[in-house]
Amino acid sequence: MPVDPTIDDPEQVTLLDQCARFTDELAADDGVLSADAAAHVAQCLRCQAEIASYKRMRRVMRSLADHDDVEVSDLEHRILVALDAADGTPSARVPAVTAATIGGVAAAAGVIALAIRHRRVVRLAG
Repeated sequence: MPVDPTIDDPEQVTLLDQCARFTDELAADDGVLSADAAAHVAQCLRCQAEIASYKRMRRVMRSLADHDDVEVSDLEHRILVALDAADGTPSARVPAVTAATIGGVAAAAGVIALAIRHRRVVRLAG
């Protein structure tokens, strides 16, 4: 969590610095916090909410793993698009078929370029 430079209250900035310091621990799946992190979470509603959010997300993901009828072919893409939308960042994902086609065309172009170069070298040498 980056610190907001518009906050004038030094106590609030210190709290946000602590939040940022414990971000990785809060996201860990083991549920074990260091003594410093546990003391911080006990007084910080923002971090308590973040832990609750991670727990909820893990619960939903486990429930998805139990369903056999979930269409997984584009599930990863849909999740990433939803995360991008929540983040406010644009999605620049290319579908697998398009990526494979572009890769094939690039490979063919490379082979053609090598063949042309080889022919020139043979002509110059001969």
